[in-house]
Amino acid sequence: MAETAFATLQRKQIEATVGELLLTDDFYMRLEITERLRHLIAHADPTLDRSQLSEGAQEELEELDLLH
Repeated sequence: MAETAFATLQRKQIEATVGELLLTDDFYMRLEITERLRHLIAHADPTLDRSQLSEGAQEELEELDLLH
């Protein structure tokens, strides 16, 4: 199934949020951003193609155990 425009926007939002995560070293900010990512992924459009995420984003999400 092709990704909808809404899923594309959500994927870009997830990518931007991963970028935020990579830019901070504050423990509490990282926790907050990780929770935001967990929420974005849990409530993402079913057509969201996780394989379209950048390699760096996929690696970071796998490290956080957010890609199941």
